[in-house]
Amino acid sequence: MKYQKFYIENYRAIKEKLCVDLSPRIIPLVGVNECGKTTILQGIFCFDYYNDDENAGNHLINITNLYSTSPDGDCIISADIECTWNELVKCVSRAIQDIKESDKEVNSFAQSALATSAPSNVTSASTSEAEENIGIALLENFVNSGKNISSFGMTRNITRNKTYSCNLFNGLKENDMEIVCKRIIQSLPYVLYNDDFNDRPVSSISLTDDSKDGWYDIFVRVFRSANKDYDLKKITANDERKRKSILSDIEDFLSTTLTNAWKKFTPTKSKMAISISLEVNSEKNTLDVYIREQPKGKNSFFFKVTDRSKGFIWYYNFIMKIRFNPKQSVMPEETIFLLDEPGSYLHEALQAELCKKLKDISLKEGNVIYCTHSPKLLLPSIIPLNNVLIVEKQNGINVSVTPVSVYNNTKSKRKTAMQPIYEALQIPEYEMISTTEKIVCVEGIYDKYSIESFCELSSDIRVFASVSASAIRDNIQFFIAYQKQYIALWDNDTEGKREMGKAKKLFGEKEAEKFKLLPDVKQNGKARMEEMICSEDYKLLTTEQNLPDDATYETIVSSLYFLEKSKRNKLVNKLSDETRANFDALTKMINKGLQEV
Repeated sequence: MKYQKFYIENYRAIKEKLCVDLSPRIIPLVGVNECGKTTILQGIFCFDYYNDDENAGNHLINITNLYSTSPDGDCIISADIECTWNELVKCVSRAIQDIKESDKEVNSFAQSALATSAPSNVTSASTSEAEENIGIALLENFVNSGKNISSFGMTRNITRNKTYSCNLFNGLKENDMEIVCKRIIQSLPYVLYNDDFNDRPVSSISLTDDSKDGWYDIFVRVFRSANKDYDLKKITANDERKRKSILSDIEDFLSTTLTNAWKKFTPTKSKMAISISLEVNSEKNTLDVYIREQPKGKNSFFFKVTDRSKGFIWYYNFIMKIRFNPKQSVMPEETIFLLDEPGSYLHEALQAELCKKLKDISLKEGNVIYCTHSPKLLLPSIIPLNNVLIVEKQNGINVSVTPVSVYNNTKSKRKTAMQPIYEALQIPEYEMISTTEKIVCVEGIYDKYSIESFCELSSDIRVFASVSASAIRDNIQFFIAYQKQYIALWDNDTEGKREMGKAKKLFGEKEAEKFKLLPDVKQNGKARMEEMICSEDYKLLTTEQNLPDDATYETIVSSLYFLEKSKRNKLVNKLSDETRANFDALTKMINKGLQEV
């Protein structure tokens, strides 16, 4: 089973029903402060009862819309769920057993009451038993029906005691419905929420049976991951030698896990070794966690986790929660990661590394939904532009989300493909271009994808995507104003020639030396970017990427662009000599044009 979509309604500032489609594996939420990004993450987090005690249950508290004076309906969190019939039957069968066990307890209690109560209670007990049998019969009929169900919907009413319902089981009593739905939740992927500003790891973990600290559950997983026979709950029952041996194994296991991940997030990686030291404090009945650092040629230094830098605390929190999340999902590769401002304490260069890490997690471990103010976590070479959702608060009282691809910018005419994102971040896009970078301004995002996939350009060349041939002209004025080194590149067709002509009249002949048309590789007086790829190579790219036979140019080049680099290069090397010659000619034109400006 896995989640397909989440719906949030009447949750804090989300008044109207808001949908988050999980088709993209990675989804950045972008918008100004207080626009509702965190509200979306916490709304999704509400769906899984397993997390009700996490973060002191704050996501379930104060759920009313403080921005609205009119009464709202019930707060409803819903999900569309994909499943197989066998998966669903397994959940319902387990629920039937749970209900029968519950019935035994109720009937046992009822019989005890009957022994000492008036005869009038007999009818009540019999009626209750009959109602229970109806519920079981309904579920057993469902199991035996052999229905062909591949997806279904489930809702959770946060207002009404956080109760679940599912449209597959209409007619069930509330208690029975709750049992069935919770069995389904147990078979669904884990929903993890991580808030960089408020979530803090602990240095001492209570070992008492009634501990509800999420870090206790995380370390239960750590122990089991290191060795299936290690049980944190029984660690104090071992004698001192056995306990030290177990803790030593855990330390080695955790040190390796953390050090390997930390290498990408610290500039001192060649000089510093990170490891974990664990101690059981019998008096306080706690597991105490220390970070041991050992610079080359020096003795070890021991620190509590909370004594380290904010960057390290973020890293430790991030890795531990992702690697050892406490819910044993039957589909661990479908975990839902909800990350609030990830890497907010990291340097910009390390945020770029984190962007790669988030993409990697989304490909291998589950959906990643995160909100950010950092352009480094929105790198277009890593994050597909169409995955980004712009979050806004409409009329000051209702949160909405809009994909960048359909975003209607009412403030100004769009000139660049990334403009809605930078406007949402309130950052001038042109200021994000380094003074050392050279710019190739093209008509659209798919031109950028093609050039960066097929042309061998140096790392200091940035392909800047406009939204049309005319928008290139609009962008040129900013390149001039910001003193950027650039060339403008239009398709070699009627529209491209017309818009380049307009640009020449507007900016003059001297500036026009930077204006180019695609090379006329077929020598027929015209050339568009999609015509640079031969028909036989379209077939090759479609087949190799497992795309539909009728896949469009846009789908083919965007899929190629977001492949892992080594796979993309391997595929490009299979292209025909003609296609490669076409893009070699374009590469030479770009390099020559940038040398001359």
